[in-house]
Amino acid sequence: MDPFIFLFTLFLIILAVGILRSWQIDNVKELKYSILIACRNEENNLPNLFKALSNLNYPKDKFEIIIVDDASRDNSPNLINEFCSKTPNAQAFYLQNKSEEYLGKKAALKLAAENAKFDILLFTDADCFPQPQWIKSYNRYFSDKTGFVVGSYIEKNVGGIRKFGNKLSTGIYASTIGLGIPFSAAGTNMAVRRNVFQQVNGYETIKHNISGDDKLLLKLVSKTSWKIVYNSDEPVITKVSSSNAHQRNKRKYGKFTMSSLFFQILSIIVFIFYLYLAFRLFFFQDWLNVILYMIGASLFWLANIRKHNYGFKLIDLLYLIIYPYYLIYYSIIGITGKWEWKN
Repeated sequence: MDPFIFLFTLFLIILAVGILRSWQIDNVKELKYSILIACRNEENNLPNLFKALSNLNYPKDKFEIIIVDDASRDNSPNLINEFCSKTPNAQAFYLQNKSEEYLGKKAALKLAAENAKFDILLFTDADCFPQPQWIKSYNRYFSDKTGFVVGSYIEKNVGGIRKFGNKLSTGIYASTIGLGIPFSAAGTNMAVRRNVFQQVNGYETIKHNISGDDKLLLKLVSKTSWKIVYNSDEPVITKVSSSNAHQRNKRKYGKFTMSSLFFQILSIIVFIFYLYLAFRLFFFQDWLNVILYMIGASLFWLANIRKHNYGFKLIDLLYLIIYPYYLIYYSIIGITGKWEWKN
């Protein structure tokens, strides 16, 4: 038995234990939320977003919707204005030009946060469709000590390997938070207390990163005494455009430098492990150690399936072998090359 592969298998089992940790609280309160959405050239997605927002099952006086158009060049501003004029608890703001100081969508989200009136800032994107019980689900995770809640998401209109990667990401979010070492979050579904957002100075220290309004914000909060928890309930559905899939993968997996030193070192170890595993298989036909790895990987995957109510597919066993190399490929080109924001 190879010691490196044995230790990595043990690492996967520990991650599986982290996934299964429950963060639900007993003393559930009906909190108040400000939903923040940045929009840029999303005219094709806005009708579905507005339908989803209109179907949210939560008292209208206990949540507000703030949409900021980030210098769209299409019909998004008109659609936003029409929706907000018909929705009493929604308001819109419009940026005429893209900010050169707050990169990505941070300028829009900053403006939204500055105009929020409720205690919890709840984030999603313009190409997402929250489920009716979405807001309500967060009540089960905000204790008095909770500062940040990471939510789950499901990508729509994606192929098998991309869908597997989506599920793997949520598993990593859940496991690392469960172990007390939060790795990342998705801006499609997350919530932070407004006073915690203000405590870390919002996006001020991370404004020059074109991405990272989710991952880097989580990193800032992790340095405080506030608790970070994971909400696997009511995942937000996000519509992925196939036209920018390559750039999206580079952007998603090329955030190595945004991670803490601990996760950078861990990522390098994981990278070396999978190269080593392939080396052992192709040059020594070391199937015994591959089987050992698959046991650990399968336990991690079964824990992830249970946590998120994913259905088991036999092809997932194949993806457990090949996906790490897909991830390594996009991580390398995402780190070493340039990648584009949506538009």
